Amino acid sequence: MRQEEAKKAIEDMFRKQVQQDPKAKNAYLLVHSDKLDFHMNIAEGSTGDWPASPGQANYMASVGKLFTATIISILHEKGALSFEDPINNHLDGELLQGLHVYKGKDYTKDIKIKHLLKQTSGLNDSFWPLLEKLLEEKDFNMTPREAVLWGKNT
Repeated sequence: MRQEEAKKAIEDMFRKQVQQDPKAKNAYLLVHSDKLDFHMNIAEGSTGDWPASPGQANYMASVGKLFTATIISILHEKGALSFEDPINNHLDGELLQGLHVYKGKDYTKDIKIKHLLKQTSGLNDSFWPLLEKLLEEKDFNMTPREAVLWGKNT
């Protein structure tokens, strides 16, 4: 089977499956292989009034925690970091300054990578204000760094 035929078959099966599932509002599929020089990025369904698009930002819920934990674990296995490392070993001063101040005391230097992974750092959860901003501004986008800086001020 040629590559274009394989892409067409995958896309057809994907779209059919999403359309037949009454619980699926939208779905995204990314398949990439440098070795096979193969790349496809497709979406099906809609989010509210917007058709699903492979290029749109989307809310991944707690799946991001799994990706983060996996990446941190890989870095730990490679010796690039330890779960016991304070976060100030890996983040710059601008991100760290006033990151975790509670009742006038700055606890930022006490936060370790393991606290972030276990969600026991004490950092404020600024998800809901961020989600509201995303819903208000369709083209809203920010980098992870910008999100941390923004979250410090909410």
